Amino acid sequence: MLNFHMLKEQTFEDLIQEARKQIPLYTKEWTNFNPSEPAETILENLSAFTIIQQAYIDRMPEIVQEKIFQMAGFKKENGKSARVLLEAGKVEEPVHIPSGQRFQIGELFFETNRDVFLSGNKLLGIYTKYRDEIMDYSHILDENYPVPGIVFTEDPMAGMELYLVMEKRPNSGEDLIFYIQLADVGKRIGFEGKNMFADIQWQIYTGQGFVDIRCKDGTGSFLTSGELSFRLPKQEAAIYKDLPQEGYVLRGILKRADYDLFPKIEKISGFLFELWQKETKSICYTYSGKNQVIDVYSDILEEGFVQIFCKEKGDGGYYLYNREISGESRGRYYSLERLRYGRYRIRFDKNTFGYGPGNFENAVKLVAYNEEMMRSYDLGTVYGYDDQQIALPNKHIVKESFSLIALKKDAEGENAYYFIRPSSSKKNEFTYELLENEGVLVVKDAADFIDSRIFLGGCAVSKGAEGNVRAGSRFVPVGYESDIIFTNPATGKGGSYPEDIASVRHRLIADLRKHYTAVEASDYESLVKSIPELCIHKVKAVRDDVKNKILIAVKPVSNQLFPRLSDIYLDTIYKSLEKARLLTVNIEVQQPVYVPVHIRGTIYVKSHYEGCRKQIETVIHRQLDYVSTERNFGERFHFDDLFAQIENLDCVKYIYDLSLNVTNQTYAVQKGLDIEPKSNCLLYPGEISLELNTTE
Repeated sequence: MLNFHMLKEQTFEDLIQEARKQIPLYTKEWTNFNPSEPAETILENLSAFTIIQQAYIDRMPEIVQEKIFQMAGFKKENGKSARVLLEAGKVEEPVHIPSGQRFQIGELFFETNRDVFLSGNKLLGIYTKYRDEIMDYSHILDENYPVPGIVFTEDPMAGMELYLVMEKRPNSGEDLIFYIQLADVGKRIGFEGKNMFADIQWQIYTGQGFVDIRCKDGTGSFLTSGELSFRLPKQEAAIYKDLPQEGYVLRGILKRADYDLFPKIEKISGFLFELWQKETKSICYTYSGKNQVIDVYSDILEEGFVQIFCKEKGDGGYYLYNREISGESRGRYYSLERLRYGRYRIRFDKNTFGYGPGNFENAVKLVAYNEEMMRSYDLGTVYGYDDQQIALPNKHIVKESFSLIALKKDAEGENAYYFIRPSSSKKNEFTYELLENEGVLVVKDAADFIDSRIFLGGCAVSKGAEGNVRAGSRFVPVGYESDIIFTNPATGKGGSYPEDIASVRHRLIADLRKHYTAVEASDYESLVKSIPELCIHKVKAVRDDVKNKILIAVKPVSNQLFPRLSDIYLDTIYKSLEKARLLTVNIEVQQPVYVPVHIRGTIYVKSHYEGCRKQIETVIHRQLDYVSTERNFGERFHFDDLFAQIENLDCVKYIYDLSLNVTNQTYAVQKGLDIEPKSNCLLYPGEISLELNTTE
């Protein structure tokens, strides 16, 4: 059975020392650590056995380690291109951004995966409506003086409505993407699926009234910052006139409103589109053969290295077509016309040349290379032996963009080409594995392609986590100049290289160290802090040996000064801990108790200093505030620390008298001059009565 110590790289001495440190946690009777102690001999033998197992695992081939880790539920993660949302500013007239358009930031390239149409639409207003009262939060849209807005008020209620007013009519069936930046999101650990606190139903106003629309809500109904992606219905949007600002309206109806923190929107960025971090070195486009005229857009076509293949029958391979030369009569030809930068028109003429693509889908393949790829697109010959490795021109390849072209003779002896994706297992095609990071492909089964030549088809490369660029970066379109300003309102996400076996091992080690069963009180603290969706500020767990119970005090992050745990919090915490507790142990989640500490004193200060009282009270608040600072439940308050910090202030001569008073002795007990709170108690400054004198 795999365990943490078998996988962790450590020496025999490290393992012995780590084991000895944990002995007092399990027994107080073991006090002899000399080599003559029999228990020490057993400990050394077990440690040596663990080191031997570790060395054995290290000697295993990577493929064997990978299989073992897969059995434990851990397999290599695929690489991903970073995804970025772009906002377009200063759009004076409609703009078409085609699929494959490149944008650049520094040395990074980003590309669109589909056509984008920028209409210059913008938000005109933001309103909240409850019953007949309308509240205006349009100031959130002011870029010069942005002020966060509490759009559902400080007391959110089911039935409240949020209106986003758009200037222009969005197209039916269009996707609208917004990014919502929330203020004061606290220490929330994300959320999983539908959140437990709130639920919003989104609609759009049409000629038939409000119509429900689908929304991919990355904010969890404004639980955290994220994107809102709307798929608009077929009905055409209409102008809504029942708000102070007329326009086309998206409406969100609050169905549930049990927020722990009321939503405070800092910024809304709208009408965004997606970019993916990758740099296309060669690209393969597929078209239907039904049209004899094909319009193509691609920056790479400007480099002039283009190959066009057509399938003439429903089965079989593709045939290479050549560009038409004046005077040609019969043969496989096409004409290519440049319309403007990156835009080309391809024509086939079966009547004239006798050949053309078949009248079906996927009949035409266009492959365009940049100069670098054109020099190295011929990858060599498939020899047919097991696991033949073929080096590729680039490393860190985007797997989704990759394809090979295999050449072999057809039944008539003509050169036929076959386009093969990674891990393809179609009949009469060979199978290969793509090692993206290394830039190598491994032939798994050559099938009937032995002695065939293979060529590079599509290929794009990524820079992994470098594509997760910070928010507010400026993106420049490649190939033309534009007055439009492209920026990203949110950081790029998802960029990563494919995992190697060492990374999988580290993940497995981290998982083995993770608490799934709580044994010690500190285990419960870690588990509570890691519960998704909840926003936890403080947690303290102590063991009650008399009652065989773990007492867990929890303070949530809240807009309230002295928050308590709601029923949702209590229920969620109990359900999470129930899975982890030992059967013989009971748990009790305690509400936080807040106890004021009153302070009286006489202090002599220097006459030429200003603001003495404020400085002294600031020190008192900093030392006694257990509510908003990181001081935890049950942490003893030391009077000497407060006394010394006040006395060390430059404005203070000396302290004549200083005393503390706790009125609630049930939860906070004075022991001498110190205060010892109970395990669920937090102190805070109460009445501060100070007499400041400048003369004796």
